[in-house]
Amino acid sequence: MRAIVRGIPSSYAKGLAEYFGTGPTDIEEARSQHKSYVAKLRELGVTVKEIEPHDSYPDCCFVEDHAVVAGDSALITNAGHDSRLGEKAAVQGALEGDLNLVLMEPEARMDGGDVLQFGNRFLVGNSTRTNKAGIQCLKDFVEARGFTMHVIQVPSNSLHLISICTSPIHGVLLAPEGWFTQSDFPSDTEVLWIPGEEAYAANVLPFGKDVMVAAGYPHTSRLLEDKDLTLHSMEMSQFRAADGSLTCLSVLYQ
Repeated sequence: MRAIVRGIPSSYAKGLAEYFGTGPTDIEEARSQHKSYVAKLRELGVTVKEIEPHDSYPDCCFVEDHAVVAGDSALITNAGHDSRLGEKAAVQGALEGDLNLVLMEPEARMDGGDVLQFGNRFLVGNSTRTNKAGIQCLKDFVEARGFTMHVIQVPSNSLHLISICTSPIHGVLLAPEGWFTQSDFPSDTEVLWIPGEEAYAANVLPFGKDVMVAAGYPHTSRLLEDKDLTLHSMEMSQFRAADGSLTCLSVLYQ
């Protein structure tokens, strides 16, 4: 497994924030948390490529939003917020030579945080950051590579689909009660429901039986431990403050 990550710019406190937080307050703490995140990826066997941050882009550490990986290819997206469009060039450059790259049409907008590969399906969120043209572009991209797609309406109180829905175990989704219903997901899907007040903890990053989780969500942690998973608790306060989560900080690929 390989990963692209990008450091914390000096402008990070000016980043977009509306849902989980009101903006980061401590850039040095954010850098410390990011360093721990990268170290944990390496500990779990991931080869990490680090991109230098750019102060013109306060949100540039959230690299996930600029690429959706399917097999040996990546769809380079047009981020849903105009202030983030300039971030993608560095991510695209870091992936060139590793994956076959496909560029979105100009009218298509999508944040990678709205996309979750779930077995042979891609779940995509219809959110304020992902438009119909973006969804169609993703559909064309994944179907050409043998996958199917399932669209889910993102609740108005969430930025992205995978801010509040990820897959800790093959064939299983983790989601907060009251934010979705069973009918939102493919009919054959098992959902582990967590309390709505722990919605942030629904974003986890699995590597087989090892799963990175946000610190401070005891009910979710117990639920995952009951599934015989080994949890790696990560302090994410300065990323939650910027509406970011564990998955946001990397682009993972084989």
